[in-house]
Amino acid sequence: NFFRETSGIQRLPDLLITDPSQTAGAAQHGHPENNEDFEWTAQHARNMLVVLDIIRMLIQPGNTNTESNQTAMQQNGIIPPLLQLALAYEAPSSVRAQALYAIGDIIRLHAANQGLFQRILITAAPADDDSEEANEKAIPEPAAMIVIRLAVGARPSAVPTNEYYIVRSAAAYLVQAYVGGNPDAQLALAATLTPPDGASGLGNPDTHQSAGSLIVSVLLDWRETGKEDVWRVWHASLLLSTVLRGYEQCKVQALRVSLGDESKGEDPLPLINELLSQARHATQESADARVCIALLALVCVWVVDFPQAVTTLLDESTNTSFLVEQINGSSGVNTLVQGVAAFLFGLIYQFDTDAESPVTRNQLYPILSKRVGTDQLLIRVQRLRDSKEFQYALGLTAGTHSNAYGGVPNELFFDNVFTDLFRAHYELFRAAVRLGPQEAQLAPAAFAHLQGGMAGYAGSGSAPGSIPGTPQMNQGNMSRSMSPGIAQDSVTDNKSSVPSVPKSEFDALDGKVREQAAEIERLSQALAEQKKVADEERQQREQEKEAGKQAHAQDFYEQLSQLAEVEGKVREQAEEIDQLNQALADQKTQKQELETLHAQLADAEAKASQSQSQANTSTESEEKLAELEQKLSDLTLDAEQKQAAWDAEREELARKLATAEKQVVKAAAAGRNLNKKKEMQQAGAIEALEKNIQEKDAKIAALTSDVEQLKQRAAEAESLDELKERLATAEKEQEDLLVYLADQDQQAK
Repeated sequence: NFFRETSGIQRLPDLLITDPSQTAGAAQHGHPENNEDFEWTAQHARNMLVVLDIIRMLIQPGNTNTESNQTAMQQNGIIPPLLQLALAYEAPSSVRAQALYAIGDIIRLHAANQGLFQRILITAAPADDDSEEANEKAIPEPAAMIVIRLAVGARPSAVPTNEYYIVRSAAAYLVQAYVGGNPDAQLALAATLTPPDGASGLGNPDTHQSAGSLIVSVLLDWRETGKEDVWRVWHASLLLSTVLRGYEQCKVQALRVSLGDESKGEDPLPLINELLSQARHATQESADARVCIALLALVCVWVVDFPQAVTTLLDESTNTSFLVEQINGSSGVNTLVQGVAAFLFGLIYQFDTDAESPVTRNQLYPILSKRVGTDQLLIRVQRLRDSKEFQYALGLTAGTHSNAYGGVPNELFFDNVFTDLFRAHYELFRAAVRLGPQEAQLAPAAFAHLQGGMAGYAGSGSAPGSIPGTPQMNQGNMSRSMSPGIAQDSVTDNKSSVPSVPKSEFDALDGKVREQAAEIERLSQALAEQKKVADEERQQREQEKEAGKQAHAQDFYEQLSQLAEVEGKVREQAEEIDQLNQALADQKTQKQELETLHAQLADAEAKASQSQSQANTSTESEEKLAELEQKLSDLTLDAEQKQAAWDAEREELARKLATAEKQVVKAAAAGRNLNKKKEMQQAGAIEALEKNIQEKDAKIAALTSDVEQLKQRAAEAESLDELKERLATAEKEQEDLLVYLADQDQQAK
């Protein structure tokens, strides 16, 4: 009161404006434009969260001043800036979520504020539309449609799933606050439930379409939407459950929705059957358990107190088979999914009262009692009720699935609509599934006398303040039921309170009392006979139950033995798997060694290739060497022959020269009578011989040079022999390496 009376509420809208230039009452009289240049800091976000916490604190449920504070906030125009803050794409997710929660608190159970929220139209800017479709022409849309798109639309790529979850949860809370206590809004949303058309079908559920069509698209296209963010499907189920909850007209409207194009020869399939079919596909494809649970919980909300929905479900025989399969599943079935399936099957049996139902309760009862088993059905539901996931959800209320500062709760599988339904209907559900089809129809009439409905029984008209059906005997009736003498004494003793009556009237009354006593005796005998029959039936049931227990025990022991065998096989398989893993590790090591050897082989092959090229070069060199050796041998032989000839010729010339010198000496000594001409001839011959000797010496020097060159070439040939030896060694190493690699390959195989 003090905060409201001191104009504190009037100042709150200005604190929500992110642009200081717009705080002069702009938020009261219109929609302030988004300031794209504003940058959020951590301190600014904390300040804004404090303001939003103050707003929510003033309108907490149960406070005496909540309604007046809601009215004051609406009158001071606080909803538009809150909407602007909630739709600001650049704002932190915690601020956006808290703004959505605040709007929900302002309009919750407040008809005037709900009407104002219903009339608000928003032209979403690209930054305000989380579907990131800025290319489409912006058109005004109801605020409720924008909020629903926040709850089930596509997540912005820049925002992580865990962070964006709090925005989805807050948007769903706002929708629940808008629909709660507002049947007109509930029916208006139900009227938008239409199958997706070709332009905005299942392939693109985020295009601009009606609220109901968007919700249906997300639910049916769970493979794509759930792959991106499973909470889209979960919140879509929550919103549709909110629309259908407790309003038969909305359920009728939703039951009219059918899928399939009749113009293309497709059979129309009711939406409720398609939802159950998608739940079956989700379990077969091992999707997230939340998808199947959300779809089954939605169908549970739909069929409660609505036999027409049960009739539509029973039109499709696969629905019953799917539920029975889930309930009886022993392995590979999620216990939460199993419990919800059991609860749905019990609801179908309970509300199968439509005269046009294709499967009557008499036909459904054998499936419940024999194929499923009533006890097993109740055990499945009890296990669901006792699970930590359900207890976690049971302790939550709308809007507390997440706070503005936390992320995704891993324990959350159930929404508040389903938990409220389960909690309110659980005891009635347990009683309904235990009754046979005839007992459920005839029990009220057959046992009316046990419930205070016995006509003609004294006390059938109960006195005020008494328990209905309790016999009330007044003093007069008690006196008339006694013998005449005792009655007379009683009348004499109580003259002031009991008037006397004529004997004829007394006899008539006494006869009526005796008739009533006889009727009571007859009814008592009938009751005793019924009790006897009931006891016999109970004993028979106990015997059957005991026999069933023994059979179950035998089956249990057999299953235990089978389980032991399976465990032994599993251990053996585990050991084999360990051995295979060890072998695989060894193979990996061998593979690494093999890769190393392959690398070495590649190097060796490269070297071998190089050696081969050198070998080729060596072959050519050998050929040249052979030619050179042949030439050398030829030249050596020729030189030797020429040398021998020259030596012989030189010796001959030297001999001739010596002879000539001797002759000259003899001529000089013998006489000087030789003529000059003869000396000249001899001197010329000597010069010619010396010249010839010089030419021969030059030829010998040339041949010696050729011999030196041939010797050098022979040295080079020796280096080629060395190369040959190296090549032979490399080839041998290559052969050894190939043999080693072959052995390693054989071991790896």
